[in-house]
Amino acid sequence: MNLNKFLRFGNPSQLLVCETDGFSLRAAVLRRVDDDIELLCQARTEQVDMAEGLADVITTMKAEGWQGGGTAILLSPAVFSTLVELPVNPKKPRPLPQMLELVRWEAEPLLLQHITRWSVGHLLVGQGYMTEEQAQAVMDLQQGKPNSRSSLALAEQFSLRRFGDLAVELGYIKRSQLNACLTGQEWLKADDEMIECGWAAQGPVEDIPGTFNWLISCVHQSLLQRWAAAFARHGLKLQAIYPLTGCAPALLPATEKNAVILETHPGLGFSSRLVAGHSSLLRHYLNLHKSPLDICLESYHALHAPPRDPVWLACWPPTAELSVELGQMLELEVHPLNHPLTGEIVSPGMAGAASQALGLANDNGCAGVRVGGPLPPVRDRLDVRATALLLLLLTLTGVSELTLWLRLSHVESFKAQVDASWQSIDTAVKRINAEIAAIEERKQKIKSLRAEQQRIEALTRFYDEEIPERMGLVKGVLGMLQTLIDDEVVIERLDEPGKHVPKPQPGMGSSPTLPPKPDDKSVEVENVVLEAWALSETAAQVFIKRVTDTVSIWDLQVRDPKVTFNKGPMNANGFSISMRLVKLAGPEGKIIRLSDKKNHETTSFE
Repeated sequence: MNLNKFLRFGNPSQLLVCETDGFSLRAAVLRRVDDDIELLCQARTEQVDMAEGLADVITTMKAEGWQGGGTAILLSPAVFSTLVELPVNPKKPRPLPQMLELVRWEAEPLLLQHITRWSVGHLLVGQGYMTEEQAQAVMDLQQGKPNSRSSLALAEQFSLRRFGDLAVELGYIKRSQLNACLTGQEWLKADDEMIECGWAAQGPVEDIPGTFNWLISCVHQSLLQRWAAAFARHGLKLQAIYPLTGCAPALLPATEKNAVILETHPGLGFSSRLVAGHSSLLRHYLNLHKSPLDICLESYHALHAPPRDPVWLACWPPTAELSVELGQMLELEVHPLNHPLTGEIVSPGMAGAASQALGLANDNGCAGVRVGGPLPPVRDRLDVRATALLLLLLTLTGVSELTLWLRLSHVESFKAQVDASWQSIDTAVKRINAEIAAIEERKQKIKSLRAEQQRIEALTRFYDEEIPERMGLVKGVLGMLQTLIDDEVVIERLDEPGKHVPKPQPGMGSSPTLPPKPDDKSVEVENVVLEAWALSETAAQVFIKRVTDTVSIWDLQVRDPKVTFNKGPMNANGFSISMRLVKLAGPEGKIIRLSDKKNHETTSFE
């Protein structure tokens, strides 16, 4: 399964795909739309100089509305691809430097043999500028061999000359044709020894345990850098360079596991046998003078494929009759391996390479040479690790969000329960407060009723007890005064100051309280002011003594007796007498009986 299908951001969404045969250049801008490819614009040029040709197609496509920039891939015959057997299990890949050395060891001799196809002689013959016989005659002259058309002396004269110069001097070609081939050769051949490689794992080799087939592609490093620099001058990043033939298998349906794939270009052929979804055999075919039908027939028979395997054909330029003719010759059904975008400019190889580069095809369908070197194994790639880290962070974030959501739901549920409890508590508190207020109101009513009851009780005692008692007291005092008054004493005033209806006091019944004397803890509950006048001081003293003895019957005491000289009735000289008759009660409110006091004093004295 292709990881890039799930990590689409690791692949570009828009791609410039170019294809060259060494003497022309075709380009198309393709865009990924869901699981398909859309053609935005396309162009072609016959410029031999690929730098100028690239500029021409880019200018043409920009005139059609393309903005330019982005990523590009290239299909070129300078890239060689083949199938090699390596003792490397794809499930246990070797470290990248070690894998690169193994692939280079296999690829270097094959690439050296491949670049001989791009000699000046092959290019001149391939473009039809000269025949194979003329090319052979020029090579004979270079090697000093006599030829039917030249003498030995002529052969010796031209033995050290270049092929192209000899062909021009012999009149086989024009100088312009030679210059065109030399210019095209610069983009097909390099003289350096450093090569860049790319590979794609295939299946195990049937008859060699522990050995696996690997599809490799290789190109000279300097040539790859020259193409990358050409694209960079136009603001494009060359991502990879692919072989001209061999990319069409990327278009094969994923359900096809066993098949034969044939691909043709003018003068070129490619065939591959697919077993269990992996390439098991691969052949390249080069013959500039044979027809596509003959190339396909020879390529098919070279694979020795079972007749039951389906045959898929990809050809460019597109020829509808080729699959019919090939099917009739092989007596098999031939399926066209094309893409809806293929046409006069977009070849099946371009569509296949683009599908892989855009992440829409399996990585083992074809192998390109990546600019900057091959990528490490999937698990070691920085983008894959970043993706895995991002997925882990997203997973952790999702788990955290889910946990927080669950906790929030629990908290909200608990809060709802608490709110409901608080509402019931508030209702109960309000009910209790209302009951407390009602109780307080009742208490106030009871208090006021008790106060009213005490007032009524005090009034009742006052009218039922104290008034009769006071009337008796007053009568007694008046009677006493009648018996105590003689010719020498005159009563001037008998008053009860501050007398009012008593209020109930704690612990003192209904009796009013008067200010206590400073030296006595008793309280005056009765206070009667008596003022008189006597003719003499002796009479005054006798009067006070007689009053003191007499009022003790009513538990009254004489306090503050005073005798002062003063004018009396009719302005007669005499003495004023003033005293207070008081009744005392203890701190507990109990009336102090004079008889009890006398007995107490007598007992204490004895």
